[in-house]
Amino acid sequence: MFVLEKIREYSKTDKTAVIYNDDKMSYKELEEASNAFADFLIKNGKTNAPVVIYGHKEREFLPCMYGALKSGRAYVPVDITFPADRLEMVLTDVEPEFFVCLRDCEVEPLASAKKLNVSDVQNIFNTNSNESVDEKHWVKEEDNCYILFTSGSTGRPKGVPINRANIENLAKYLTKWVDVEGNTDIITNQISFSFDVSVVSVYVGVALGKTLYTIDKKMMEAPALLYEGLEKSDLTFWVSTPSFAELCAVSQNFNQNMLPNLKRFLFCGETLTHKLVDTLTERFPNADIINTYGPTEATVLVTASKITKEMAEDSRPIPIGEPLEEVEFRIVSPEGKELSDNEIGELQIISHNVGHGYYKRPDLSQKSFFETVSRGENKRGYRTGDACYKIGNLYYFCGRIDFQIKLNGYRIELEDIENNMVKIDNVSRAVVIPVMKEEKVDYLAAFVLQTQKTDTPKLREITRIKAELSKLVPSYMVPRKIVICTSFPTNTNGKVDRKLLASQL
Repeated sequence: MFVLEKIREYSKTDKTAVIYNDDKMSYKELEEASNAFADFLIKNGKTNAPVVIYGHKEREFLPCMYGALKSGRAYVPVDITFPADRLEMVLTDVEPEFFVCLRDCEVEPLASAKKLNVSDVQNIFNTNSNESVDEKHWVKEEDNCYILFTSGSTGRPKGVPINRANIENLAKYLTKWVDVEGNTDIITNQISFSFDVSVVSVYVGVALGKTLYTIDKKMMEAPALLYEGLEKSDLTFWVSTPSFAELCAVSQNFNQNMLPNLKRFLFCGETLTHKLVDTLTERFPNADIINTYGPTEATVLVTASKITKEMAEDSRPIPIGEPLEEVEFRIVSPEGKELSDNEIGELQIISHNVGHGYYKRPDLSQKSFFETVSRGENKRGYRTGDACYKIGNLYYFCGRIDFQIKLNGYRIELEDIENNMVKIDNVSRAVVIPVMKEEKVDYLAAFVLQTQKTDTPKLREITRIKAELSKLVPSYMVPRKIVICTSFPTNTNGKVDRKLLASQL
C-alpha cells in the first residue's frame, strides 16, 4: 500500500513525521512503532477483525492505525467526543478482537476482545519486533482500511467502511492538490481521526513526506495556546473545515505574518462562505484557496477547485468545485431523470472512490448505493441526498433534501438527535432545527414537548436535558439552544411546521 511503502522509505531519512507540541516523532520512529504493533497483532490475533482505537491526538494513535493496516486489519477511530453509549454501540457492531484505549475509558468491549491501554501499547512498541512487516500481511486491494461511524437517523451510528482501492484511487487524483513545494512542508493535523477529512493528512500528506503539525482539543479550547502554536508551526499547507479557519480568523493576527510560508488552504466538510474567502484572500495574499466536496461514503472528497477572483465576486455561493478526473456526477430529479445545467436535483456520485455500503447494514446500503456503468467501466454509485446544480464545469450545493446537515464539518442526522432526545426523562417529542448564518449552519436549536408539566425552572430543565443528551450523543450534536414548548405548529399536511418553529428563534 502506497502510504505504508512511503513511511518505510522516509524512515531511512531524518524526516519528522509528526509534531506534538514540543515532542516530535520521526518517520523512523513511526515505522518502528507501527511495525511493532503489527507484529503484536499478527502474533496474538486469531481473526482479522477491525481494531477499535479510542482517543484523540495521542502520540500512539497513528502507529496503531498504520500498524493495523500492516497486519491486514482495518482500524476504527473513535474520538473522545463520542459518549459511552455510542462507543458501546460501535464495539457491539464491530466486535473487535483488540480495543485500544488511549484515554481513560470505563467502557468494556465484549468478553472476546482484549482491551489495551496506553501503557500496554507503549510496552508493545518497546518489546515487539520493529523489523519490517512482510507485505503479504498488509491490507489487500479490496480489504477495508478504516470504518468511520457517522450519525444515523435511527439514533444509532452507522459505519462507513473504506477499502484500500478506494483510498488509492483518491490519492491518485488528490496528490497534485496537496503536493505544494515549500521549505518545511508542514501540514495541519487538526481534524479528529474519526472524521474523514483527516484522511487528506494521514494518507496523502504522509505519502508525500510532509510533517503533520498537531493541533489538539486542548489548543482548540485555549485561543492563546492555539495562536502560539500556529505562530511557531511554520505551516506550508492547511487542511481543515471552514469552521476551524473561521475560529482562527477571529484574531486579526491570523495572517501572513503569523504563517509566512503558508502556500495553500484546502477546505472540505462543509460550506465555504464568501466571507471566509474574502478574509483569507486579504490576510494571505500569497496562498491559494482550494474548495472541495465529498461524503464519507465516497472517500472524503470528489471535487477540487481553486477559488478564483471571479468565483469570490460572484453573487452565487462559492462552488463546491469540479469533479476529480475519474469522477462522474449526475444530477437527477425525484423520478430519476438526469437534469440539465441550472436545474436543481439530487447529486449522485459515480466513482472508484465510492465504498461498498454501510457496515453490516444491507438495508441502508441498498437505499443509497448502486452499481452502474460510467465511461465504459463498471463503477459504484452513491445517492448523496445533496441538492445541487451545475453551471459549465462547476457544481453548486443547495442544501440537503432530507434532515441531514453539516455543522463544524461533522455530518449530523437531525433525526438522530431527535430520537435520542425522546429517550430523556420527561421529553415526549423533539424537533431539531439548523440555524443558518452566512450561507452555512451556525448552530442547532431544539424544540421540546414535555411528557408532563413540571415546577422546575425552565433554565434548570434545559440544563438537565443538555446534560442527559450529552450522555447519548457526541458533544457537537447537543443543540446550543433548547426551547420548551406546550405544542408544535403544523402545516397543511399535518406535519410539524419547521419553518414556523425556526421563525421563533
